[in-house]
Amino acid sequence: MSIESVELRNFTVFKNFKADFSKGINIIIGENGTGKTQLLKAIYSDIQISKSKNIEDISKYFKSVNLKSDFLVKQFKPLFLEVKALNINNKSDKKYLAGKSNFNINESNPKTGIKHECSYEISYPSQEMNCTFIPAKDMLTHSKGLVSMADKFNEFPFDKTLIDIVKIASQWQLKEPPKIALKILPILEKMMDGKVVIENEEFYVKKNNGDMVDFAVEAEGLKKIGLLWQLLMNENITENSILLWDEPESNINPKFIPDLVEILIELQRNGVQIFLTTHDYIFAKYFEVKRSENDEIMYYSLYKTNYGVKCENNTKFGDLKNNTIMDTFIQLYKDEVERAME
Repeated sequence: MSIESVELRNFTVFKNFKADFSKGINIIIGENGTGKTQLLKAIYSDIQISKSKNIEDISKYFKSVNLKSDFLVKQFKPLFLEVKALNINNKSDKKYLAGKSNFNINESNPKTGIKHECSYEISYPSQEMNCTFIPAKDMLTHSKGLVSMADKFNEFPFDKTLIDIVKIASQWQLKEPPKIALKILPILEKMMDGKVVIENEEFYVKKNNGDMVDFAVEAEGLKKIGLLWQLLMNENITENSILLWDEPESNINPKFIPDLVEILIELQRNGVQIFLTTHDYIFAKYFEVKRSENDEIMYYSLYKTNYGVKCENNTKFGDLKNNTIMDTFIQLYKDEVERAME
């Protein structure tokens, strides 16, 4: 199973946006504020709604720590989200925030006389899909009691993506490594010098020398490696699944970047569709270095216009016209040359 496309209208920074995706690895870049994380969360929330069949869940994935704000309260234009999956029909549902016909908070369109609707419509795959969202923020350090508190309190100050990753990471490990992970797990274990262990709802790295290192004191980058190891061992990442990972390279030791890229490419070769966001030149560029002829890898650049955020895509990182990462790298090179010539 794979995601073919996403379409967004009046959705956070996206006024009128559509993107078609590769069945392999989709690498998303762009300046801050262009909606990279929001795009991943939009895809994830839509796929999760295909399980709950309740489009009112959409606000749970965009909840602010400021409990007075609500994702839908200020939605005065018709919001639309659609994720299409390969060979799966869609279902659609629409809700009106203040009635269908008598709500008149926006001005009329001077050309047509039609008033804007305060509504939201979600179109989602009719078949459930295995989809995992890894946020940039580490949540396993705070795992103890987090899920039970979120279930107990309606106004819990974290969006559902942060709760979900703790919930699925806490699932039981397999006794034997799954086939998809046989090549990958030894690399991850070498990176973190051990394996992940869960005791009393808390995560540890059991080092090869026997030491138990609590996630609270483990290096940030190694926590990400440990999380990936755990998601492979409990089969949340498996063949025909979808992985959405927000800035996987952040806090990772640079020497591990080539290995991480090889791991992601290997997952793609085993039928995992992957969506990544990044600000890092080395991480993005290594996919070109490590890819083979049959690997499906596509780069996407989000950029701001007067008509909202738009997107361009290319199989080659350097051929993107709107490429702030490359622009910064080139400027650094120019600055170095200029300094050397002084």
